[in-house]
Amino acid sequence: MRCTDPYTKVVLTVIAALLGWNILTHLRVATVHAQSTKQYGVEKISTDWTSKEFLGDFEIAINNIAKGRELVTVLPFDQKGSYLAIYKERPLK
Repeated sequence: MRCTDPYTKVVLTVIAALLGWNILTHLRVATVHAQSTKQYGVEKISTDWTSKEFLGDFEIAINNIAKGRELVTVLPFDQKGSYLAIYKERPLK
């Protein structure tokens, strides 16, 4: 069996030291938790976008779906006249 080359010993020692350092530094990092998605609700709104009363119908649709929740934003959905309304859910007591 051949004797180990000193260069190989140095390289393996450096790799082992870097792996050990990497593991030890990650142990001290604080854990990050994602926010719960139950905080927001999503509802689909469909209106006739060709109607002359589009804005009025749109407002009525938003108010009907709101159910007392706070509106965060409205995003266009897959088709014209389809929107996603994102609401902030009421906290459970």
